[in-house]
Amino acid sequence: MLPYLRARFTSRPPLDRELDDELRFVVEELTRRFLDAGMSADGARRQALLEVGGMEQVKERMRDVRPGNRIETSVRDIRYAWRGLWRAPAFASVAILTFGLGIGATTAIFSLVSALLLEDLPFRDAGRLVFVWQDLTASGYPRAPLAGPEIQDLRDRATLFEGFGGIWSNTAVLTGDDPEQLRIGLVTADFFTVLGSEAALGRVFARQDETPGPPRAILLSWALWQRRYGGDPSIVGRTVQVNGQPTIVIGVMPERFRPMLPPDASVPDDLQAFIPLNATYTQWPRGQQFLRVVARVKSGVLLSDAQQEIAALAARLGREHASYGRAGLTLYAVPLHADSVRELQPALLALFGGAALLLVVACVNVASLLVARALARGRETAVRMALGAGAGRLFRQYAIEGLVLGTLGGVAGIAIGHGLLALLVALRPPALSRIELASLDSPVLVFAAVASLGWGFLLSLAPLAEVCRTDIVRMLQSGQRYTAVGLPYRRRATLVVLQLALSVVLLVSAALLVRTFWRLQHVDPGFTSGNVITFRLALSGARFWSPDAMNAFSEEFRFRLAQLPGVTGVGAISHLPYDELPNWGTPYFLEDDKLKERGGHADTRAVTAGFFEAVGARLLDGRFFTEADDSKSTPVAVVDRRLAERLWPGESPLGKRFIGDPRTTGTPSTVVTVVGVVGHLRHRRPTEDVREQIYFPVRQAPRNPMAYVVRSAADPAALTSGIRESLRSLDATLPLYDVRPLASYVVSARAARRFTTILAAAFAVTALLLACLGVYGVTAYAVALRRREFGIRIALGARRRQVAGVVLKEGLGLAAWGLVLGLGGAAVAATFLRSQLFGVTATDAVSYAAAAPALLLAAALAAWLPARRAAAASPVESLRTE
Repeated sequence: MLPYLRARFTSRPPLDRELDDELRFVVEELTRRFLDAGMSADGARRQALLEVGGMEQVKERMRDVRPGNRIETSVRDIRYAWRGLWRAPAFASVAILTFGLGIGATTAIFSLVSALLLEDLPFRDAGRLVFVWQDLTASGYPRAPLAGPEIQDLRDRATLFEGFGGIWSNTAVLTGDDPEQLRIGLVTADFFTVLGSEAALGRVFARQDETPGPPRAILLSWALWQRRYGGDPSIVGRTVQVNGQPTIVIGVMPERFRPMLPPDASVPDDLQAFIPLNATYTQWPRGQQFLRVVARVKSGVLLSDAQQEIAALAARLGREHASYGRAGLTLYAVPLHADSVRELQPALLALFGGAALLLVVACVNVASLLVARALARGRETAVRMALGAGAGRLFRQYAIEGLVLGTLGGVAGIAIGHGLLALLVALRPPALSRIELASLDSPVLVFAAVASLGWGFLLSLAPLAEVCRTDIVRMLQSGQRYTAVGLPYRRRATLVVLQLALSVVLLVSAALLVRTFWRLQHVDPGFTSGNVITFRLALSGARFWSPDAMNAFSEEFRFRLAQLPGVTGVGAISHLPYDELPNWGTPYFLEDDKLKERGGHADTRAVTAGFFEAVGARLLDGRFFTEADDSKSTPVAVVDRRLAERLWPGESPLGKRFIGDPRTTGTPSTVVTVVGVVGHLRHRRPTEDVREQIYFPVRQAPRNPMAYVVRSAADPAALTSGIRESLRSLDATLPLYDVRPLASYVVSARAARRFTTILAAAFAVTALLLACLGVYGVTAYAVALRRREFGIRIALGARRRQVAGVVLKEGLGLAAWGLVLGLGGAAVAATFLRSQLFGVTATDAVSYAAAAPALLLAAALAAWLPARRAAAASPVESLRTE
């Protein structure tokens, strides 16, 4: 068998010659017999061919029974399909690029979905990792961190977990020849062990690294190791100065390591170093919640059982410790992977849905092209059917042509997807930094291949359905052309209406997102960010160990900044709006409210005198802080309007007192007096007011580091050199960090929404353009078939404007049907976008209304060229043609 197959594919002509010789011998022998029987030469030859059944038909039947015939036929059909595309470069280019555009967009977005939603986190046995939250819903904080004693309680009592690791992000100063302020993670010694990550160089932390006192240990990120130390492996074991203390480098984390924690955990992925927490964190107050806790479930334990154990332990601890009050303690565990992408998932799925709709629009466009091509090849198909090609043979041929087109479109799609993915990574906003983890890996390439071949096969059914309706007799009649205007036109028009309807779905979805972003742009954050430059500064070294020394330095530094040309305001705050630092908060309640029923949990910030003025905060009542609000004066606070209305509804809060904690230890005992009320500042998210806010003067609640804000009458970027010089004149060892306009924080807070909005709009516009090509194609086809009719109309006195109007009416009619169907589909699709909307509803009338003129205008433009061609029809030429 193998030698035969080898001869069949490598020496096909000799095999065919043998078959020809055999058939020729049979025909000649039969002809001779019929001649002997007295028939004429022509009659004998004809009768012999009738007896054989036709030379070509016999050859085809003989080939069908040969071993490997299906493979040979398929190879022949592939060659035929390739030649057909090669001979029609315009059709091939448009079809492949259109198909490739849909595949490329879908592949690029699927790579994001695969990397961020489908693949496990890059940790050992990542499926066993959970994130532990504390539920403080009553205080407006349903996803709160844990305190040190709570994580220790879980370690001591939980039986279904291997360990609990905690992390808190902060900053530290790496001193030396070139001082640098770092974003660091303060972690428990077992954090990396629980997470399942090892060091690329050296080791991770061990329990002894939590011992108080110098020298401390530090783990460097790969990026910091490469940038600052040139990738020198001897860095392990070397002592560096961190915050003025000797610190030993014990290791370097892998290049692609990131904590990959939930975004609202306020632990950035781009931390530059890690330092172990002091072991005393387990003895800190239970109300001081700051640890973001990751836990590892034991092998073989069900997640539901582990979650129940966490909840039961929390309830028991709440009863054992009176500090939790009547509310008790509520803890819950959620899978780390699902929680880390909780905020990304809706946006990614919405984008993937948009890309999928774009792919369908592109495929419908290609299907319309294939139907038109099938009609053009009608006579060729009729000849093949007349020669005996059955439905199965035609199905195989068209299926292979579809697969060839799908393969070529898939290759183009992968190339387009690679470029689009690179563009997405380059344009990614900080909130979507994990996009850089996406790549065209094996699962993505398999997805692209399956989508390409699957759609290629489905696309082959469109021309095949047209071929099956071919009238062989009419097509073979001499001088006749296949001009069935009715059914073919209606089928192509149906495809165009489907394209237009899908385009409407994308247009409405994009309009909803655009309207959302427009509303987001006009949200009042409670401050003005224009002409304000910000930077962070950490005071490190022995001279700044006392709060008085820090306050004195800060006052002098702010004084020098205020003397810079053009400066109109200077201040500092512990947390800038929309920064990535962990949130600080404290419980609060009235002095006489023993049950704390009117209290709550507020975000707390420490600010200097001049901060509110520098950021343009609105003073609603009372005053702002002054330099006189120091540690020797009465504890005071400025509160936002929400807190004032909660504690003293209908009353002036000025002079009123409540119990809060400017040190945010979680055990409020300090009585503070309200001296001012400001409008609520949106510190965390531009789309929501999270909790009440309390501002303490930094002289009464020292913080380090602090973020400075400097307002200028002109371009604030011009102040950068003056700011650096002012700092160097006071202390050349202190580094400025994160120098950027305050407006950039606002832009970053909106960047993720802008990113998804731009992509959705791009998908919608592309789909609309493809649909317009469909409108152009079907109207041009109709004009070509009705050219004689239009010529006769003009000959009978019709105005050319009227003829053009007929064509435009048909194009707009298709758009109207697509609009009606699309608006219904858009209403369904909009329900899946609700989590992405802000300030608008899924039934926003303006968004739906905006789709109508956009679609009708695009359809009118697409039908305009065919309409001009119809109006230019020559009556003389039309009457000459049949």
